[in-house]
Amino acid sequence: MIVPVLPTTSVFPGPLRGNGSPARILSFLFFTLIVLGFLVRRRTSDHPGVNPGTVIVIVFFVMQLATYATGLFEVGSPVVEASKDRTALSLVAQVGITLYILQTVRTARQRAIVLGCLITGIAYSCVIGILQGFFGIDLRFLAVPPGFVEVLETPELTSRQGALRVLGTSQHAIEFSVMAAASVPLSLHLARHATTPLRRQLAAIAGLLAVAAVPTAVSRSGVVTLAVALAVYMFAWKVRPIGNAILVGVGVLAAYAVVSPLYLKALWTTIVSSQSDKSITTRTEDYAAVGEQFRQDPWFGLGLGGYPPTEFRYLDNQWLQAVVQGGIVGLAALALLTLGSVAGMTAALRRSTTARDRNLAYALGAALIGIAVSSATFDLFSFQQITFVYFILYGLVWSFHSTPTTPDHRKAVTQEHPPPV
Repeated sequence: MIVPVLPTTSVFPGPLRGNGSPARILSFLFFTLIVLGFLVRRRTSDHPGVNPGTVIVIVFFVMQLATYATGLFEVGSPVVEASKDRTALSLVAQVGITLYILQTVRTARQRAIVLGCLITGIAYSCVIGILQGFFGIDLRFLAVPPGFVEVLETPELTSRQGALRVLGTSQHAIEFSVMAAASVPLSLHLARHATTPLRRQLAAIAGLLAVAAVPTAVSRSGVVTLAVALAVYMFAWKVRPIGNAILVGVGVLAAYAVVSPLYLKALWTTIVSSQSDKSITTRTEDYAAVGEQFRQDPWFGLGLGGYPPTEFRYLDNQWLQAVVQGGIVGLAALALLTLGSVAGMTAALRRSTTARDRNLAYALGAALIGIAVSSATFDLFSFQQITFVYFILYGLVWSFHSTPTTPDHRKAVTQEHPPPV
């Protein structure tokens, strides 16, 4: 829950700086617990097999560490070296939270708890964003505990096409819009399959907040994420629910046309004028620079974190980041993680035994695929909130594979974690 609630720039005071973020500290703890558990856990013959999702994320981790290690042989400026270490620590945190979920989340109830907390946090961020856009009230630091410090300069609210681009609690408007868009299919799932009427109503409200918040960022990446996520999640629904969802979407657009037509106009102009947009032309120019760098270091690139934008140039494309920082190995690692997300949804669907689990598998896969597609439009792993959300969802979708399938195991798990009435 604290991933989207606390701004990334708010950290514990002390020498940790950016690594003093509560979410990152917890992820380091998770990684440590996983390593200790692997070293001291007693192996038994009835222990379940290895989760393929675990294998994929460990191989991704090792490949990324290989690019980091090769980058250490070429010493750069202090800024570059600090970027390498900071990116490597971020990688440990990301993998730590995923492995912890894969090892501990084994039942539908546990998945629902994690998902409910995540949706609650994102809904909170959406409320902050809506207040920023429509009322000019900036409460992004409302939930920050006393004594915390700002490790970076607080990002300012900017405008595009005359409309204010909101941030919520995120570091950038793009990150906020992608996170809000990815939460829509997750909220829709809970709105239909939560265990009590109150929880279903609260989930529906969270979904409406997310849909309403996406345009306030005036970001094409958010629109792409929402379109892809809904297109994937549509396969879990019948015709009537799809029609109802379309009516809700039309209603939100109509409300915007009445309350704030400026946001609709700005978003539409941003989409249709992409060819002449400076941000798009800059992105296309990046290909030539990345190609030149790839020819110099084709296999391992400059090393993980070896291409900080303050020293080189901003690359608003995670795949280009993978090429320039990791070469062929880094690109293969990112491709493996992306394909692993799709494979996770497929595996979850095959192991689903109820309509509720099947719907959740589609929802998690839709959010993951939506974020993965948007990574071609911005540097995904440069932002802590959306990166953690991605790895949390990855762990949840592969947690289906850790759910016992034999009758004896199912009975034991049910007795330990009884399903909600």
